Amino acid sequence: MIKKIFSIALIMAFVILLPACKQEKSLKSDNNKVTNKKAEITVYLPEGQQLDNKYYKDEQVAINYLPNNKSEFTEKEVNDIANNIDKHVKVLVISTEKTGLEGVFKKVKEKLPGVITVAGDIGEMHNNELYTVLKNPNLDVAFTVEKNKIGLESAQIAKLMGASRFIYLSKIKSDNREINQDMQSVKEYCDNNGMKFENIVVNNDAPYTDIISKIKKVADKQIDKTAVFPSEKSLSKDVLEGALKEGYMVANINSENDGELLAEVLNMSDDYKKLSREKFDSKVSEKLKQYNLNGKIAGISEGIDSIPSELTIEIAKFMYEKNYMIEECYRDVSVIARGNRNLKLSILPKDIGLSLGYSRNLLVTPRIY
Repeated sequence: MIKKIFSIALIMAFVILLPACKQEKSLKSDNNKVTNKKAEITVYLPEGQQLDNKYYKDEQVAINYLPNNKSEFTEKEVNDIANNIDKHVKVLVISTEKTGLEGVFKKVKEKLPGVITVAGDIGEMHNNELYTVLKNPNLDVAFTVEKNKIGLESAQIAKLMGASRFIYLSKIKSDNREINQDMQSVKEYCDNNGMKFENIVVNNDAPYTDIISKIKKVADKQIDKTAVFPSEKSLSKDVLEGALKEGYMVANINSENDGELLAEVLNMSDDYKKLSREKFDSKVSEKLKQYNLNGKIAGISEGIDSIPSELTIEIAKFMYEKNYMIEECYRDVSVIARGNRNLKLSILPKDIGLSLGYSRNLLVTPRIY
């Protein structure tokens, strides 16, 4: 009898622990190997890349992490991913800045032609192999995200925030070739919309104090009506910390991961790890009220690199819920709708070039906190 009671108690304890296990997440690969979770929507991401926490608790979604290789992925890793995909998988998403995984799509399509294959900003889309990606008959969808020409959208956000001055912050020796072109479009927008445009250039190793003193000098006692855009990610932390202290607007945080940076400077790391993106954003807004900056800071909490994967997940869930065909869901109007309704983001899809599938470069406007 005692053994029976003990067995029942053990089973109940195991059942209770099951939901908790589902909620646990790791942003790393398994001993430097590709993890092999699978669900209707199966996603592969680089180590450390964060999605909205709600997806880790979603039984329709399996999130895997790729090993942090120094070079391109190997044939073994291609096979590991392809072998993990079976008849239970409806959508496969691969997102990585490294090359070598394009071959996965062919192997998957050969055994399971019905699986929808999605490339989210894979490495081949950023070099001379882009043409082969666009012409790959085994790839249904390809997304990239615009990371360079984003100053104009930031100026438009600044206008919505009520800014009368827009500061485009850049470095002397920028490695971003498109900054000058982006800056010119921002200047034209400011000239036509009643905002004073300023370009502040800082040294590559400029300390926080130098950056902030230059911003304050240009703001000229109108700091609360000034919006600052850090055109390079290495400037984002100083700009955000300066905003909390000085009270200027940040029309686009533009960091490697805006949510992680906000969590760091606002002392909200536990919230970022545990809360859904929507709840985290709500708490950020409340926190910014303490600095009189609610509605004056804009960013993308899950990080810009995560948008192709999150967008694909939402489109796939919508497609199967409504029993739509892929052609109905992967149109510009549908992509825009899913961005607005499900991610609370304004997303503008732009043609990359002639392709066999649906291929778009996504211009993403940050959320205002």
